[in-house]
Amino acid sequence: MQEFILFNIGVDCFAMAVMLIILFTCFTSFDNTQDVRFMRLTFIMLTSTLFFDLIQWCIENSPGTNIHILMHLDVAAYYLSQILSVIAWGEYVHYRVTGKMRTRNAMIIADYVPFGITLLLMLINPFTGAVFTITQDNAYVRGPISNPIALLVMGYLLGISGWVLYKRSQERLASTKREYLILAGFVVAPFVGAVIQLQMYGISLIWPLTSISMLLLYINRSRDEISVDALTGLNNRGSLDKYLLERVHPDSEDRLTLILMDVDKFKLINDNLGHDMGDIALKEVSEIIRKSFSQGHNFLSRFGGDEFVVIVPQVDDPRMIDSYARDLKANLDEFNESKSFPMPLSISCGMAFYPKDNIRNPEDLLKAADAQMYEEKARHHAELGFRK
Repeated sequence: MQEFILFNIGVDCFAMAVMLIILFTCFTSFDNTQDVRFMRLTFIMLTSTLFFDLIQWCIENSPGTNIHILMHLDVAAYYLSQILSVIAWGEYVHYRVTGKMRTRNAMIIADYVPFGITLLLMLINPFTGAVFTITQDNAYVRGPISNPIALLVMGYLLGISGWVLYKRSQERLASTKREYLILAGFVVAPFVGAVIQLQMYGISLIWPLTSISMLLLYINRSRDEISVDALTGLNNRGSLDKYLLERVHPDSEDRLTLILMDVDKFKLINDNLGHDMGDIALKEVSEIIRKSFSQGHNFLSRFGGDEFVVIVPQVDDPRMIDSYARDLKANLDEFNESKSFPMPLSISCGMAFYPKDNIRNPEDLLKAADAQMYEEKARHHAELGFRK
C-alpha cells in the first residue's frame, strides 16, 4: 500500500482544489436559494471527505502515540463526512426534483438514521475494530464491515439515481429531463471509483472521482444560470439578444425568420386560476413550442412574460414556415383536447424576415414581428396561424 500514498495524496489535492474553486464560485455567483444551499453543503461535505482522506495518507505510518490517536479521529471523521456527503446530495436532488424539502418523517429515514448508525459505529469502533483498525505502526486496516458500509453508501447513491430516472420518465419538459439525466448520472464516477478501490487495496478513488460528477453538475447549473430561462427551460432573453446581435447587422449574410408568440388571454389565466397555474400554462406552451419546432436547428427562447420567440435560420420565405404552423396548431389542439389544463390555450403569432423590409438590426426585426402579432391578436384569439 506504501507505493500508492503519493498517488492518493496527489489525487486528493487535485480534487480538493477543484471543489474549493467551485465552492467559491457558488458563494459568489449563485442566488442564495434553498437548492443552492443544499448544493453548497454537498460541496462542503465532499471537500471535507477529501481533506480527511488526504490527512490519513499524509500521516499514515508516521511513528508516535499522538499520530495513533490522530489517525483514529481522522478516519472516523472521514466515515462521518462521507455519509454526510451523500445525505446532502440526497437533499439537493430531492429539492431539485420536487421543489420542496423532505417531510420530517422522510428526513428521519433518509438522513438521521444513516448518520446515526454511522456515528454509533464510529463510537464503538475503538472497542470492536469492526469498521477499521490502526496498527501499532499507524497503518489503516479495513475492518470486516468496511466494505459493506462502502456498498451501502453506493446503494444510497444508486437508490437516488433510480428515483430520479423514474421521475424523469414522468417528466414532459425536455430541459428538465436533461437535468434529471445529469442528476441520475452522478453515481457513475463514484461507482467506477468504488469498483477500482475494492479491487486494488490501497487506491482511494471513490471521492476524488465523485468530484468529477460534482464538476459536471456545476457546469450544467452554471450554463442554466447564464443562458436558460428558469421556468420554461428555453433560452432566456440574454441568449436571444446575443443570438440576434451575431446574425442581424449590416455586414451579415445570414437569412432567418423570427416568429414572436404571445399566449392569448394570459391575464385571465392568472386572475381566474392564480399565478401558479399561470406558470404551469407557460411551461405547457413552451413544451408545445419545443415539440412543434423540433426539426432543424431552430432557436427557441422565452422573450419575457407570456411571449416567446422562435428563430428559424436560413429561411426568409413565409411559405417555408407553413409546416411549422401546421405542427404548432396540431400540437396545441391535441393539448386542448386532452383537457389537462382548466382553460383552453391559444397563441397569437407574428413573423418578420431578415433581410427584408429594410430591417437592419435586431430591434427592427422584433418590432416588425410584434406589429404583425398584435394585428393577428386583434383579428382572432381562438384561431392559430402564421400569415403575412
